[in-house]
Amino acid sequence: METVLILQIVLFAILGSLIYIIIGIIPGTDETSVLAPAALLLFAFHLHPLVILSFFISAMVSLNLTDSIPTALTSIPGGVMSTPLVESAKFLKDRGLVTKSIRKMTAGSVYGTFAGLAGGLIVVGLVSLITYLAEFDLAAFVKLYSSYIFLGGAILLSLLSKKKFISLAMILPFGLVIIAARLLVPTMSGTPYFLAITCGPLLFQLASMLFAKARKDASVVGHKEITIEKDEKFGFKELKETMGGKELVPTLTSSFLSSFLFFLSPVGVTMLAGEMSAQNIKDPEQKALTSVTAMNGIKNSTYLAGIIVSLFAFAMPISPAAAGPGGPLFSPEYNFLAQLEFGPAIGVIIFSLVVALLITSFLAFKYASKITSVVFKYIPQEAVISLLIGLAFLLVFLDAGFKGVLVISIVALIAGFFNKLGVSYGVLFMSFYAAGFWQALIL
Repeated sequence: METVLILQIVLFAILGSLIYIIIGIIPGTDETSVLAPAALLLFAFHLHPLVILSFFISAMVSLNLTDSIPTALTSIPGGVMSTPLVESAKFLKDRGLVTKSIRKMTAGSVYGTFAGLAGGLIVVGLVSLITYLAEFDLAAFVKLYSSYIFLGGAILLSLLSKKKFISLAMILPFGLVIIAARLLVPTMSGTPYFLAITCGPLLFQLASMLFAKARKDASVVGHKEITIEKDEKFGFKELKETMGGKELVPTLTSSFLSSFLFFLSPVGVTMLAGEMSAQNIKDPEQKALTSVTAMNGIKNSTYLAGIIVSLFAFAMPISPAAAGPGGPLFSPEYNFLAQLEFGPAIGVIIFSLVVALLITSFLAFKYASKITSVVFKYIPQEAVISLLIGLAFLLVFLDAGFKGVLVISIVALIAGFFNKLGVSYGVLFMSFYAAGFWQALIL
């Protein structure tokens, strides 16, 4: 590996971590809407695949770790994945255990990340072993019937979601929308569709402001008072207490086992497995600490395992994490998968997640309150949303021109409308990939 390439990998791993530490702390940001556009931008710069991979993994790990910090400090979810933490985090906040809560969440993320790495590599190994021993190419079989699998994935995720009926009912209509868009602009790549689903809810929310009632409902009068506790001392003694304790075994166990459920909704798995890991604990305080620690571990493990299995076992987005935030990595337009070699790519993944954990954990352990205070004061959510939407429109225009922008804007508004009704990103992305099934059936 060339020296310049190694330096780029190191630089982008650090850069991804630092940028997404800040983004993760901003309340209300969604993992898909902030990770996918950044990945697409890196592809537009024609960077080396390993450099893109280092940035993506580092950003993903840092984002999943830091979005729990505002949840612990203010009871406001930093992102969709931190929503399951709110109840236990608020209980600990009311008990004056914010600092301990943040540190335990951070420890959970560290354990969960390595559990997800191990789980993902085991699945990759099992798929390779089945292919070798049974002389049956499982990956090729999955690819051959990918449209059926994605349709099944959309149905499964719909059944596991809160809004089961509407999620199931929109699979066909959204597939028809995708087919219509492809017929209108046949030369358009998959990138604009990723952006349409990613930014759809944001665009729909902005468009709804054209109506007086929606503007009135969204209006906020005055300022919201948020109290952020000061950081407490952190040294070797505190590190030992944080990384050990009664939460260690439940977190490692639940994170490792959950990594094999990579094909399910990460939020659903986090909620279910996190609650199960603490269900036998009688002490309310210890139960809450175990719950937030385990949930943070689980959300990291399912995300990372889903990406690793999709990249190296099946070479297609077989998990919601891969279909959503990791969608650009699987776009045929960039030929990303064909340029990856297993050994160097795994080496880059391990390096990037270690870099992200070292930087993010250190800052979370020592300066979580200070960083949160700065982000809340000086980085408005609206600025980040505007940047993401502007970037999305630019990428679509470069790909398909004004006609593509118009068509994708309609697709985005429809995706945003479905999301507003309660259809998750996972269902939307699986429905997008399943559109090939409907297209073959109709045309």
